[in-house]
Amino acid sequence: MKEAIPIYTIPQQFYEKTRDWAQQAAVPPDLLSYYYQVIYPAETLTLPAGKGIDQPRWVTTSAFDEAFLASIPGGRLVTSNAYVVTPDNKRLRDVELDCPLIDFSELPEPQHFKGTVATLIWGWNMPHINACTQNIFGHWFFDLLPRLHLLEKSGISIDKYVIGKLFHPFHYESLAMLGIPLHKCIQVEDADFHLLADRLIVPAVPLMVGKCPPWASHFMAKRLKADRGVKAKKGFERLYITRKDAAARFVTNEDEVLRYLKSKGFREIVLTPLSTAEKIAIFSSAQHIVAPFGSGSINIAFCEPGAALFELAPSTFVDPYFWKLCAHAGVDYYEIVCEVEQPPKPFVGTDNIVVNINKLEHVLKLAGI
Repeated sequence: MKEAIPIYTIPQQFYEKTRDWAQQAAVPPDLLSYYYQVIYPAETLTLPAGKGIDQPRWVTTSAFDEAFLASIPGGRLVTSNAYVVTPDNKRLRDVELDCPLIDFSELPEPQHFKGTVATLIWGWNMPHINACTQNIFGHWFFDLLPRLHLLEKSGISIDKYVIGKLFHPFHYESLAMLGIPLHKCIQVEDADFHLLADRLIVPAVPLMVGKCPPWASHFMAKRLKADRGVKAKKGFERLYITRKDAAARFVTNEDEVLRYLKSKGFREIVLTPLSTAEKIAIFSSAQHIVAPFGSGSINIAFCEPGAALFELAPSTFVDPYFWKLCAHAGVDYYEIVCEVEQPPKPFVGTDNIVVNINKLEHVLKLAGI
C-alpha cells in the first residue's frame, strides 16, 4: 500500500509570471484588474555611461519588466523562503529567489490570517542557518522596502505585512520612517512557516523586475530624504567609505589609500554604527565619494545631483547596480577596476580589493580633484 501524500508540501509546479496566473484566474477577463495591477509599465532606458579610464564592463541599455501588484484570494506563503502559492497550488516564480537549502518536505497546517495581508518578505529568511536576505543592508532598502511603494500606489488597504525577522536598528528605523507600525508586521523566522490569507497582496520585487528600477530608488529618496527635509552637513563633502569592519571585499592596502585620500581632503566613514538618519544626512552632504563595492553605497540614492561616486570594483566581479543607482540620482559614476588579493576567494563577489594608487590618482584628476 502506497504511503499517503501529505496534504501540504512545497509545490513543485509554478507559473513563470504572476500575470500568467492572473489571466487564468480572471473569469470573465474583465476581472483581470482585480487580480493584477500594472503599477509601472515595462521600459528600456539608456543610462549615462560610466566615466574613468577602464573599459566599460556593461552596456548602457537597461530593461525593466512591468512593476505589478497581485491580489490572490486564498493565497499562501510557505517556508521562510517566502514562496507565494496560488489557490491551485502553484508557485509564482517571478517573486521568489531559489534556495538550495530548502527541502521539499511536508508543511504544517497554515496559520489562517483574516483580512488583507501583504508580503514584503523576499529571498532567504532563515535565521536558524544565518541565511537572511533582509539582513543585507542593500537588499533591505532597495528590494524589500520599495515594495511598499507599489502597495501605496495600488490604493489597497493592508491589515498585516509579512516581513523577515527584524533584528538590526536599520530595520526598525526605516520602517518607522515609512510609517509601518510594528504591530502590523508578521515577522517570519520559522523554517516551516506557512500562512493562508483571505486575500494575499503580492507586489513585484525590484531585483526580479530588473536590478535597481528607477521607481524604487526614487521612492526611497523621496520618502527618506526629500519628504523629511534633510539638510546638508558641513565637513562631509569628500568621503571614503571603509569596509574595514566587513568580513569580505575590504581594501587590503587601505592605509596607503587613506594617506592619499586624506591629502585630497577626504574623510573616512564607517557606516555600520551610524543610524539611518545619519547616513542619509551624510550622503546628502557629499560631493565626492570613494567606496569599495558594497551595500553601503545604496546611500548614493540620497546624494544631490552632480555628486560623484568612485567605485573600487574587484576585477573578478561585475555588477552595474551602483552605476544604475547613480544614474537615477543624477550622480556621476566612475568605476575603478582593482586587482584582488591572492589567492581569490572561493565564493563569487567576496574577493578583497587591492587599489592601485596611481590609477586612483589618475581617475580623481579626471574628475578635477
